[in-house]
Amino acid sequence: MTPDEFTALVAEANLAPSVHNTQPTRWQLEADGSVLVLEDGKRRLPVGDPAGRDAAVSHGAVIEGFAMACAACGVVVTVQPCDGAADGRLRPVARLCLSAGASAEPLHQFVRERRTYRGTFVKSDDPSKLDALGVADDVRLVRSRQGVARLAQLNDEASLRTFRNGAFRAELLSWMRLSRSHPQWALDGLNAEAMEMSALEAAGAGLVLKPGIFEALDRLQVAPLFVAEKGVVCSAQAIALFHRSQTESPLETGRHFYRLWLAFTRQGLSAAPMAVLADDPETRAIIAREFDVPPGRRLITAFRLGIAPPRDITPKPRLSATALLA
Repeated sequence: MTPDEFTALVAEANLAPSVHNTQPTRWQLEADGSVLVLEDGKRRLPVGDPAGRDAAVSHGAVIEGFAMACAACGVVVTVQPCDGAADGRLRPVARLCLSAGASAEPLHQFVRERRTYRGTFVKSDDPSKLDALGVADDVRLVRSRQGVARLAQLNDEASLRTFRNGAFRAELLSWMRLSRSHPQWALDGLNAEAMEMSALEAAGAGLVLKPGIFEALDRLQVAPLFVAEKGVVCSAQAIALFHRSQTESPLETGRHFYRLWLAFTRQGLSAAPMAVLADDPETRAIIAREFDVPPGRRLITAFRLGIAPPRDITPKPRLSATALLA
């Protein structure tokens, strides 16, 4: 593999989703032809992800993206997880061994098409796209209006609890790109366009999240109005509860997470994760009980699914491939 070929594969792999679009994975082509995957510690979320689980899931997703890109070139990727000590800000998380003989992965063709859609879905009574998903042993598909409404309620309640944490809001705000003038608008984080925010809504979000402002709104009992997503969530055709074994490594979970999202895309469905449903322990327990998440399984996230309206698709905010090389 030449350096240019490696760089192209890394760029495609980095189209995978990551928590807050932090893009924490770095890559190093070794002299023996293997690939060392590393975590950039500066892109950790110490408040929102103190144990690094979400970062590890993100690494798993991008590794799966790399494996699919390699398979399209006839290369098999074998993943060897590792938990090395950090060298400066970089910490090894996996070594990838490459060999010949792969066949192209059917989901690979949907990598560039996959998008997060956080807006209101188009009304649709056609169940065929959901039916085509089939039955998976790691997905509980909630299709009833009552079930979707209940999850929307739980999402709003958990979001309000989470936003009451000032440190979390500050961390989130640091990864939000609320104006096109932000130097990182097209590179990383959550920009206003990706969050389906108008310029006015983005400016309002930046104000509401500031220290003291949110607390004042909360005292006036109007803070729920600024975090509620019930209307958007209830526009979904279904909500997919994605769960995996409690003993599975987050790295492996991330690989399945990405493949599931690409499977949604293959069926013409847009998706947006509602991570707070899994991140909030109280809510996670309620969902496990009320929606029959099997014993021994952990809720990873919930995806709201539906048909996005026609819209201009801009390139995903991503770092340059060279910035991803260690």
